[in-house]
Formats: sequence, C-alpha cells, structure tokens
Amino acid sequence: MLFLGLVIAVLGAVMMTVATRQLSRVNEGHHLPMIMGRFAVRSPFATTALRVGAQTAALIAALIVMNATWDYTAPWPSLIAVVTTLVAPVAIPVIAITLAHNRRLPAPAQ
Repeated sequence: MLFLGLVIAVLGAVMMTVATRQLSRVNEGHHLPMIMGRFAVRSPFATTALRVGAQTAALIAALIVMNATWDYTAPWPSLIAVVTTLVAPVAIPVIAITLAHNRRLPAPAQ
C-alpha cells in the first residue's frame, strides 16, 4: 500500500506541474504570487480543475501512506512521511515553476 500511496503522490505532482505551467503561460508577462494571492489573468477552468485534482491526489496519497505506516512503533517517521506526502507534491512544483516564471520578469516598480 505504501508504494501505491507514493505512486499517487507522484501523479499529483505531475498534475500540479502541468497545471502550474499552464497557469504560468496564461499569466505570461505578469508576476505570479508565490504562495497565496491573486493572479493577473484568471485561471482557466481546466487548469483550476487540474490543480484541485492534484491536491485531491496528494490528500489521498497522504491517507494511504498514513494507513500503511500507522502501526509503526516510532511515530515521527510516520508523521514526517505523511506530511511530506501531503505537502511535497503540491508545494515543490508550484514554488519551482513560480520562481522560474518570476525570475524572467523585471522587478515590480514600487
């Protein structure tokens, strides 16, 4: 079951990567918010659906990993694995693509 959870987490990461790249293309020429905020151009419905699907896949993967590691005697490795499975597939692609997108743009005027 642990392998299945990790495969679903990878699927969620791929979905989030595709959705964030689409969002980056739609907002070409505008800065993307790093973690939270508004986009200059509204996200297409398909991109939003893909992002929600990726977040759902990460949640399902975390639940599977939690179920597979629930009976471990040491709780910290299990807790770290579950949190990593929940956060990494969503956060890493978004942060990496957003950094690459915003790096190509000039600094915002203040």
